[in-house]
Amino acid sequence: MKANQFSWKTIPEGIAGAAGIGATLLLSPMLRGWYARWGATPAEAAAALPGDETVPNPKSAMTLAVTVQAPPEDVWPWFVQLGCQRAGWYSYDLLDNGGIPSAEQVLPEYQSLAIGDVVKAMPKGEFGFPVAAIEPGARLTLAGTLDTRSGIPADPGDPDLEAYFSGDQSFYLQDLGNGATRLIFRMRLDWNESAANTIAYRVFMEPLSFRMARKTMLNVKRRAERLARKNRRGRPR
Repeated sequence: MKANQFSWKTIPEGIAGAAGIGATLLLSPMLRGWYARWGATPAEAAAALPGDETVPNPKSAMTLAVTVQAPPEDVWPWFVQLGCQRAGWYSYDLLDNGGIPSAEQVLPEYQSLAIGDVVKAMPKGEFGFPVAAIEPGARLTLAGTLDTRSGIPADPGDPDLEAYFSGDQSFYLQDLGNGATRLIFRMRLDWNESAANTIAYRVFMEPLSFRMARKTMLNVKRRAERLARKNRRGRPR
């Protein structure tokens, strides 16, 4: 199979992912307390993190965390190459990458990312998340505000902004020493208050994002730990 080509192998996992997303949507009133801080300690969930200022008053927020048995230098490359038309999202490829399998290797051609770049969220590139902050080896923040009437980026502090959506997705890498990394994901969402928006963003987007982000984190963990084992074998003793 050629790179960047649809694979039938993504279908079973995609179906399972869709079922999991559906179950989380239906049960979200009971599950929200669990998924809003999946894997995170109470201190991690409550901590103020860089990037929170992009959505200062969220109507929806979650903090997920997992420990990766790999140093930050073996975890970071997977996030630099994130996105459709790049390495994929390491999630349910049928659902968020057009059925194209996410990369299983670090791709040198996608190891460059800068503030202002747009990480594409759709297979055809029609929508994406702007890079708001990047600290190599430590943090990637994808965040921005959209005027939902005009469809163009907006200043969240604009007093004339009546219809809007603000989102922040941040990945943090904390070096635990001894070749381990704490991987933390935080998502914060805000929108102009309306029943339709609350249904769209809190009822649907929140549990959907949890399922996709959790899958991304677990798949990055697997890839990074494999890379770390390979690198350890290649180091002279």
